[in-house]
Amino acid sequence: MPFSTRIAQLSDADALSAVAEQTFALASPPDASVLALTTYIETQLQPAHFRHHLNSLTKRLRVLQCEGQIVGYSLLDSAPDPLDIAQAENLPELSRCYVLPAQHGAGAAQRLLDDTLAQVQGAVRLTVNEQNARAIRFYQRNGFCKVGEALFVCGPELHRDWVMVRE
Repeated sequence: MPFSTRIAQLSDADALSAVAEQTFALASPPDASVLALTTYIETQLQPAHFRHHLNSLTKRLRVLQCEGQIVGYSLLDSAPDPLDIAQAENLPELSRCYVLPAQHGAGAAQRLLDDTLAQVQGAVRLTVNEQNARAIRFYQRNGFCKVGEALFVCGPELHRDWVMVRE
């Protein structure tokens, strides 16, 4: 399938939210509660949240398209919150890189990651749930190494993430 990426636009906010709702649980631990997932989606992944990101000077959203449809997105934050991990401080963060399940295994995530990281000078960090073995392997294949751990607040739950850096 031919995939392409582009910088997201304000008019993409509804589609970005729809993709986020369909993919967020895949990046979460399998035992995450419905309440936790729903709370996070309702408080962080609505169209208004994406419009806020699109208007931010420190965040860059990129969409992945297939046949004119948005099937994934990435969010790069040039000024993320501190993690108190020396190797990861003051680095831009790939805070989201999600692709719809129907596109998994087709090179979609690789295209999205490649095009997103092409915009970064130097090292970059990300966090990934410690139980998301598929994503961890993907990031390791792309040069990311674990440098520590962090807690991710998901509604009423705390999930453990790996902090990974690519030099």
